[in-house]
Amino acid sequence: MSGSAFDNVLDRCLAVRPGEQVVLLTDDGTDGAVVEGFREGLGARGAVPVVARMPVPALPGSEPPTTVAAMMLEAGAIIELTSLFIGSSVARQRATGNGARYLAMPGVRLDTFRDGGPLTVDFASLRGQVEDIGSAWTRARTFRLTTPAGTDLRGSVEGRPGRVLHGLACGSGDYMAPPDIEAGTAPLEGSTNGTVVVDADLLFMGQGPLPDPVVLYIRDGELAGIEGTEKYRLTEMIDRCSDRRMSNLAEVSMAFNPAGRVCAVAMETESALGTAHIALGNSLAYGGIVDAVAHLDCVMRDATLELDGEIVLVAGVAT
Repeated sequence: MSGSAFDNVLDRCLAVRPGEQVVLLTDDGTDGAVVEGFREGLGARGAVPVVARMPVPALPGSEPPTTVAAMMLEAGAIIELTSLFIGSSVARQRATGNGARYLAMPGVRLDTFRDGGPLTVDFASLRGQVEDIGSAWTRARTFRLTTPAGTDLRGSVEGRPGRVLHGLACGSGDYMAPPDIEAGTAPLEGSTNGTVVVDADLLFMGQGPLPDPVVLYIRDGELAGIEGTEKYRLTEMIDRCSDRRMSNLAEVSMAFNPAGRVCAVAMETESALGTAHIALGNSLAYGGIVDAVAHLDCVMRDATLELDGEIVLVAGVAT
C-alpha cells in the first residue's frame, strides 16, 4: 500500500477536514484494502469514515438505495468506490448540491495506489494544462479526432462549454474523479460523423483492456454500426439499458494523467495521458441535452485532436 497515494487523495484531492463525516460508497466488488486504506487515513486526520455497502449497481449511473442516498445528503465528503460508476445519479447530484465534495473512483484497486502511480501525481500542477484544453474546446466550432488505429471522427462543438476534470474537489459541492484528468465536451446532437476504433477499453463492460479493437460507426451523431469480436460487450450493455437514446454520441474527451496506463482498472485507463474517449448515451454533464439512462465510455490510444482545423494535441502533447 502506498501511503503517499492515499495521502495525496485525502489531503490534496479532497482536502479532508477534522470532524467531518466522509461516506465511502462500496459494494461486493470493492477492493477491501482500498476501503481500509481510506478508513485509516481518514481516522488519522480526525475525520469520521462511514462505510456504506450496497448491492452492485445494475447499470452505470444507477441510483443507490434510498438509505444510502440519505447518508450522502448529510456527508461532508463522499468517495465512490463501487464496482460501477454511479456519479451521474440523482443522489450524487443532490449530495453535491447540498455542499458535499465528491470523488468518483469506481473500480479502483490497491495497485492504483502504487508508488509512482496515477494517484501520486501533482494534480494541482497539471490543472493549468487541462484547463487550457478545456478553454480551447469552449472556443472551438469544429473538432476532428484521429488515431493510428483508424479513428476519424468529425463534428460540431459550437456553443458547447469545455468540461474539465482536474482531480481536485476541495470546495463546497465540487465533483472530481481521480485518477482521471480530462478535458472534453458534448458535440452538438446530430453533427458528428465518422469511425471510432476502440483499441484500449470499453469501460465497465467486462475485463479490460480489450484483446481486439471494437469499431463504432457514427452517423449524424448516432451509433449506426458496431464491428469486432468484442462488440458483444457494448451491445449487451446497450440492450440492458433499454433506452434508444443510448445511441447518442455524448462526449469526446482527452486524458492527461502522465502516470496512468491502459490496464484492468477502468478509471486508470480513462486517465492515461495520450488516450481519448468518446461516450454514448447521457450527455447532460458535458453540456449536451440527452438525458439517457447511462453514459458509456470507449477509450482509444494515441489520439490526435484538431479544433477548427488546427492540431492542438498529439498523444497527450500540446502543439
